[in-house]
Amino acid sequence: MIRIVTRAHLAALEAGIESAQASILEVQAAADDAASCHTRSAQRLSTALASSRAVAEEHQADAAIVRELLDHREAQLAEVRATVSEQAEQIKSLRADLDAAAGAVVLLSYGQLVSVHPDAAVAKQHAVSLGASTSWRPVSDAPASEVRWRTARLSDFVVRDEAPEAGAR
Repeated sequence: MIRIVTRAHLAALEAGIESAQASILEVQAAADDAASCHTRSAQRLSTALASSRAVAEEHQADAAIVRELLDHREAQLAEVRATVSEQAEQIKSLRADLDAAAGAVVLLSYGQLVSVHPDAAVAKQHAVSLGASTSWRPVSDAPASEVRWRTARLSDFVVRDEAPEAGAR
């Protein structure tokens, strides 16, 4: 079958072809833009992923350091606790010694320390063994430096360092 194409019909077909080609170009440009946008998004996401991985590695390294420090501090804490426990035992022992010494007395001769005793009776016996008379009385109102024999409570005899601290009034 033969078809007769008129100029008007040919012009319409050519216009349709041009319109289709223009549409193809527009669609191709839109597709190129979309592909470019997706490529840039993928690149940004890849960069962000690499950056996040680097940060995560840094955080893991920091966490390892913190774990090491924590282990060290826990070991130090255990040592300190052991020391505190030992010191508490020493304090307990010293308190027992102090309680035992609370009733202790010193024997003085002309104000000079001769000996330390658990009580005044033992101190008097020691003074007698050193030549004091058996009627000797351990207390006198005279100054200690003027008395041959005298007893005093150990807590009264001990000299405490009461020097004021720097800047204290």
